[in-house]
Amino acid sequence: MAETITNESFQYLLDDLMKGGPVVGEKKFDIEDFFQLQDPDGQTHTYSHIDILKRADDTYWMPLDEDRHTLTNITNYQIYVNKTNNWASIADWFSTEDI
Repeated sequence: MAETITNESFQYLLDDLMKGGPVVGEKKFDIEDFFQLQDPDGQTHTYSHIDILKRADDTYWMPLDEDRHTLTNITNYQIYVNKTNNWASIADWFSTEDI
């Protein structure tokens, strides 16, 4: 089961996220071609908007649902990089400018 943090508002959610370590980076995109994330079980999920937060402990978090009341630890997910036509770890992708 994925590690999650839930709260009634996105601001409180971010406050809760920072209890585990400060947020040291964020990548936020809206694109027409969609992002594909693959969870550790191999299931692929498609998003047109992503907002990935990097915590100082090198974990990566994202609201997977539109209500933005839950952040999910996506550190072990992969993201499909359209530029290279390959899957990459979230950590590797986060350090690039590729979409």
